[in-house]
Amino acid sequence: MVVDLHVDLPWQVHFKKRKDTLPEGMARPDTLRAGGYGGLVMAIYLPDYLHDDGAHIEDAEAVYQTIVRLIGKNPIFLPLLSTQAQPGRVATWLGIEGAGAFAADPPAIDRFIDRGTRVIGPVHQKNSPLASSATGERVSWGLTDVGKALARRVYQRGALMDVSHCSDAAFDDVAAIAAEHRAPIVATHSNARALAPNPRNLTDDQLRAVARSGGVAGLNLHSPFVARGAEATIADVVAQVEHMVSVAGIEHVAVGSDFDGGIKPARGMEDAAHFTDLARALRKRGMAEGDVLKVFSLNALRVLAWRPAR
Repeated sequence: MVVDLHVDLPWQVHFKKRKDTLPEGMARPDTLRAGGYGGLVMAIYLPDYLHDDGAHIEDAEAVYQTIVRLIGKNPIFLPLLSTQAQPGRVATWLGIEGAGAFAADPPAIDRFIDRGTRVIGPVHQKNSPLASSATGERVSWGLTDVGKALARRVYQRGALMDVSHCSDAAFDDVAAIAAEHRAPIVATHSNARALAPNPRNLTDDQLRAVARSGGVAGLNLHSPFVARGAEATIADVVAQVEHMVSVAGIEHVAVGSDFDGGIKPARGMEDAAHFTDLARALRKRGMAEGDVLKVFSLNALRVLAWRPAR
């Protein structure tokens, strides 16, 4: 079973006008079935370019309504907030990617958490009013004061901050606030920088910090984040898994494919169906069946189930 921490189907349907019956793309109903998917996090991505002043909370609301419609049109998906697994169905959670709009009204994040949002990324490709981005113009200042306040609110409400796209300084700030709340650090879709030296990836020290917190780093399949050079292969994906496991431990690596996010997938991992090939490749390299299951689903399920101690 695969539980994927980051899939961009809502972006494709809401902003790119893909049909909501999903006849195309990397995470279609047929590829999800073939790949053994049991769950995924649908990203409420708020593009920096939507308005002159960035995205608005109303844009997040509109994407949420698109997700509700998308789930309703595709019987493979269980409804949001479903608590009962069903064979052949895919559970759905929500994530917010680029949550800078919530700087204008931090309490508004509560209603999205109540609807099933489990992971919230404060930033995307550009710096936001909440945090500096790994790919922003200036990446030294971390979380802003309002970003720190929002992070504390998110943990208090029982959801998690997502450090994918955060600058190194913002990673450190999120990690410190996560520690205050005894919460796991989650990077939903970031690989190891040691193998692919992209600022979007995690350093080995960051991977160790994720592990110490009980969190996870989700394996991203975008070629530039998998390996050096123009085109990665499934062998490079295996190398990423092995490196991340060797540094963070088998309990702290998960899947965050970034499917349908405008990515160039590694050759051999072109869509969700190919997770059966990745499982086979990992077993061939000597990974035990139980460890494959941890990486593919159990580790993600553990962090998605996190709630603050009372």
